[in-house]
Amino acid sequence: VGSGVVVIETNLGYEGGQAAGTGMVLTSAGEVLTNNHVIRGATTIKVVLPGTGRTYTVKVVGYDVSDDVAVLQVSGASNLKTVSIGNSAAVKVGQAVKAVGNAGGTGSLTSANGAVTGLARAITVSDEQGGAEHLTGLLETNAALQAGDSGGPLFSAAGKVIGMDTAVSVSGYGYQQISESDGYAIPINKALTIAKKIEAGQATAKIHV
Repeated sequence: VGSGVVVIETNLGYEGGQAAGTGMVLTSAGEVLTNNHVIRGATTIKVVLPGTGRTYTVKVVGYDVSDDVAVLQVSGASNLKTVSIGNSAAVKVGQAVKAVGNAGGTGSLTSANGAVTGLARAITVSDEQGGAEHLTGLLETNAALQAGDSGGPLFSAAGKVIGMDTAVSVSGYGYQQISESDGYAIPINKALTIAKKIEAGQATAKIHV
C-alpha cells in the first residue's frame, strides 16, 4: 500500500490505555516522522513493519507540540524502506491524492483515495485531556481519514509524500478525527522543516532524558 509506512503502537500512562497510529520512515536507519499526538502520554512505543510483523522499540528524538510533529528513532533497525518525498509547495486544489494509514488502529495499512480540496487551512483540534491546539497552513482533502491514520502519508498521484495526515484524540485510539468529509494534513515541506529543528534540539518541547 505504501513503501516506508509503518504502524505505531503505544501504551498510555493512564487506565491501561493503548493507542495506534502511523509513521513514515525517513532514513534507512529508522528515523520515523509522525504526529506528536500519536505518542503523547505514551509510556512505551513500538513500531511494526506491516506485512512482516517485525516489531521494534523506539526512542523519542523529540517533538513539537504546537505543530503536532514528532521524530522517533527505531532501535536496531537497518536497511528499512523509506518514503519518497514530494514538494508540498506545488500542491494544487483538485489534484488526486491517496491517504495511507493504520485506519481504525487494526495494525494493517489501508488507503483512501480523494483529492485536495483546500490549501492553507486552519483548524482547532482538542484532545480527551481537555487541551486544544490551533494548527495552520494545512492541506485539506476529501480522502476519508480515520482514527489511526494520524502520522501517515498523503501521497500524490506520482507516489510522493506531500503531506502528513493529522487527526484528533477520540476515546480508545488516542486520535483526533475531524469529520468523514474533511481530512487535514500537514504539508510535508513544513513537517520536515520542523523535524530538522527537532533533530537540532530547537523544537518547542524537546524531551530531556
